[in-house]
Amino acid sequence: MFQRLVNFWLSSFITERLLASPTFHRMAAKTHQHVSTITNKGTQAGNEFVKVFKENLEKESKNYRK
Repeated sequence: MFQRLVNFWLSSFITERLLASPTFHRMAAKTHQHVSTITNKGTQAGNEFVKVFKENLEKESKNYRK
């Protein structure tokens, strides 16, 4: 029980210190920017793949009907 209480206090202390730190906020903003960039690139690649896949599927279905 005592260990859980100490862990809670310690994690609360660390969390409060991080939230009060300008360096942490800069790092978090930069990380968010990187994640957003990667997500946008992945979304674009996924959309392009779906578009090409549908086009190829339509071509294959037309060729199959002939």
